[in-house]
Order: sequence, then structure tokens, then C-alpha cells
Amino acid sequence: MDSKKSYAEKRKKMRQIKMKISSVLFAVVFIFWGVYYLLQSDLMNLKEIVVQGNMVIQEEELIQVSKLAMNKNIFKFNLKEIQDNIKTHPYVKDTKVRRKLPRTISVEVKEREEYAIIPYMGSYIYIDDENVVLKASESYIANDHILITGVEFKSFKTGEKIDATNNKVLKSALDILAAARMTSIFDMISEINISDEKNIRLITLNGGDIWLGEGKDPAYLMVALDEILVNLYTKNIKNVIIDMRFDGNISVINRDTLEE
Repeated sequence: MDSKKSYAEKRKKMRQIKMKISSVLFAVVFIFWGVYYLLQSDLMNLKEIVVQGNMVIQEEELIQVSKLAMNKNIFKFNLKEIQDNIKTHPYVKDTKVRRKLPRTISVEVKEREEYAIIPYMGSYIYIDDENVVLKASESYIANDHILITGVEFKSFKTGEKIDATNNKVLKSALDILAAARMTSIFDMISEINISDEKNIRLITLNGGDIWLGEGKDPAYLMVALDEILVNLYTKNIKNVIIDMRFDGNISVINRDTLEE
């Protein structure tokens, strides 16, 4: 009798366990089905695109190049593909795209900054500090950006780095400008000429001509030049050539005397 009772209790417990498992499975299936339905429904359709970090690029430009389409379910977008689309814009250095439930996609961009201008066959090529071409224009505003002259082109394409025959000296010029930017003289530079790879030249806005040789140790050169220019400014000395081609030997030459 006890054995029959024990057996019945076991069967009852088994039924209870099975019912609980079935209930849990049903709840899980119901939840998954509900989530799937929600994710596929119009409730998740894109209604708003939030763009952040853009200072130069128009918001409409970014949305257009991203190929985001309104009223499409936000989970049907491939975020990696959207990011790659946005990065095709020459002024975009990096981007992050995120979904924000229920109907928003956030686009955050880091822009490339116009750094210098390279004259080329009647046009002006704007580049950033990594030598990436941002745009080509038929004109430029005087004193807007530093000119880099003497670049010998192989080819260039918007959104890509310039391919020049004198790439090495072009890189040296960009390193010099980066070092100059850490001092007070960056805004005093009008032009950097690299036509002679053995003697990179800086031209200042007031007519100063600085000979930098191959431009080795740009940080030292710019700190030393900063001190020299401040000294010349306080003495109101202009129209000079500053020869910094030789280590430890800096000469300031009056241009008029040199021309005589």
C-alpha cells in the first residue's frame, strides 16, 4: 500500500514538474515571439536621425551619404555598412552609429580639419594634417591656410592621401607645421616651400624667409625660431632671412644686404 502511495506521489510530482517546464517554455516562446513581432513591426521604424560632432559638414550631407532611409525598421540597418558609407565623405575621419530605441539612429562623427593648401595647375587642394585631400577649389581666401608649394604630384583623389614624387619632404613639411602649431608662430606662417628637399623654406606673413635645411628635429627648430621671431619683432626688424640649415649655427641675414 505504501509503495502504491509513494508511486502515485512521484507521478504527481513529475506531472507538476512537466507542467512547470511547459509553462516556462510557453512563456519563453511567447516572449521571443513578442520581441520578434515588435522588432519587425512599424513601431521600430526609423523616425529620427540625430547627428553629432559635425562642424563643417552639413547634416543633410551626412544623412545622404549614410544611405539611411526613414520609415525602415532600425534593426534592418547594418550599422557597420552605415559607418563605412559615412567614412566615404572626405571630411569624416571617424564615425560611430548607434540605435536608440524605439525609432532613432544616432550618428556621431569626428571631422578632418583643413590644415594647409597645395596649389596645383590653377587649383587649390585642401589637405588635413595626415595629407588627406579634403577638396579642390579654384580659389582660396588669402591667409586662410598655409600654402605648401613645390609639391610634385603623381596623383590625388578626394578622400585619399596625396601621392607625390617628393612624399618624404612633404611629410617633413607637415611635421614642421605640426611642431609650429605648438608654438605662437603657426599663425605667422604664410607658406612652406619644399621644391628643394635639402632646404625647406618657411615664409612668414611679414616677408621673413626661414631656411630649415632638411627640417630634421622640427620641434627644436620651431622652438628656436619662435624665440628668434619674437626677438626680431620687439626690435621691429623685418624682411630678413633666417638661416637654420646648420645645427647650432643660426644666422639672421638682412635681405637687402644679401641682394646687394
